[in-house]
Amino acid sequence: MIKSQYLKTKPSLNEKELVMIFKKGNKKIVNQIMQAWEIPYMKKLAQIVTSRGGNVLEVGFGMGISAGFIEKSRKIKTHTVLECHPLMISSAKKKFASQIKKRRFILKEGFWEDVSREIPSKYFDGILFDSCPLDKEVEFFQFFPFFKEAFRLLKDDGIFTYFSDEPSKISNKHKKLLQSAGFRNIKFVISKVKPPKDCLYWKHNSIVAPIIKK
Repeated sequence: MIKSQYLKTKPSLNEKELVMIFKKGNKKIVNQIMQAWEIPYMKKLAQIVTSRGGNVLEVGFGMGISAGFIEKSRKIKTHTVLECHPLMISSAKKKFASQIKKRRFILKEGFWEDVSREIPSKYFDGILFDSCPLDKEVEFFQFFPFFKEAFRLLKDDGIFTYFSDEPSKISNKHKKLLQSAGFRNIKFVISKVKPPKDCLYWKHNSIVAPIIKK
């Protein structure tokens, strides 16, 4: 799905899931983006990304699950969110209106490839990446292109985590790509999950929560 097409999609958002609906020729395509079963996993990622406190970056707002857990942290100073889709932007503004007013929650609108370059290097203490894949060649591995940018944006003692696509360990492929971006301290924990039978994008009862330190 190309960027312009993504922005024109008609999303369906409720407490159970976020679904994108778009047309491919004469066909109606329904793409599951996020579901409520991710709550314990999002909580774990939020705990990882806020563990050092300070300034935290979240790429992709989605249903706002991880954002909610991040905002509960007393350690953090600021919480910057990069989001491009109008529906999620509107949802974030409504859900975190008070925090936005206090400048604790900083919403930057646009695709991360465009917006992140405006942010100075070594600014964040923690980064969480969970963005919808838009490139055909990237597919589910949407976090790979962000690795180098994550390394640039992180402070020297910062921590990076992301929505993984691996159920039990970080593969050598992931490690090599993380290492080529500059990361050397690569660890993880396993989060137990219970995706429903109708979930199309995850079929395992566990998923890796990366703990990548700069």
